[in-house]
Amino acid sequence: MNKMLIVDDDWMITDSLKHMDEWLDLNIDVVGSAENGEEALFWLQKEKVDIILTDIRMPEMDGISLTKHIYNEQIKTNVIIMSGFEEFTYAQEALRYNARGYLLKPIDIIELLETVNKVLQEYLAQPNQPIVDNIEEISQSQTQQERVITSTLNYINTNYMEPLTLKQLAQRVHLSDHYLGQLFKTVTGESFLKYLTNVRMEKARMFLENPVLKIYEISERVGYTDPKHFMKVFKKTNGCTPKDYRQGFKSKQCVE
Repeated sequence: MNKMLIVDDDWMITDSLKHMDEWLDLNIDVVGSAENGEEALFWLQKEKVDIILTDIRMPEMDGISLTKHIYNEQIKTNVIIMSGFEEFTYAQEALRYNARGYLLKPIDIIELLETVNKVLQEYLAQPNQPIVDNIEEISQSQTQQERVITSTLNYINTNYMEPLTLKQLAQRVHLSDHYLGQLFKTVTGESFLKYLTNVRMEKARMFLENPVLKIYEISERVGYTDPKHFMKVFKKTNGCTPKDYRQGFKSKQCVE
């Protein structure tokens, strides 16, 4: 079996990747994990590892330094980089040191498996063959994910009055709901539900300025079929009830 080492200081990511059943289908044995580059080098000293799946930001020795060391010492292993949006410039440097692949966090499992399979098929048989480090192609992948989130945000802001779910939005952009949820939080800094709630509450406050509209009508207009639930969410978000907000209730607990 082909041996893989996972290098990441986030134990939750390491643990979830390490125990994926799909590795067996690719004839891969995850021999262990390391919290940084120095631990990874220790692994390489004691046994041959075919693939290293590594994060960029880690203490002691980061993923760039690890990849550079492997390149300079001509160690026969294949490095796949995991990186966040803000680390794209660093990822380019890693690719110059012959990294075999680049994956944006949060990791799309399907993309991960396809990348690993590509390494197995194209590079393990010819370990000295340089990868085509097409930076433009990687940048396009990053841009595509940003476009997915922009499209999703636009859809939410246009259809906030509908009973939106993460699963529904994920189907719309042909992604899993789990992956879209992770990607959404990575890009926006908020969960899908929190963002949707904030949009609805902003619209609700605007509608409350119209004295003609009844509370239950506003509830329906911002996507809540149950007025009681709407009032509960409104109070939790704004610090006061819709009625109090409409009557001009102002305090530190109520959104101005």
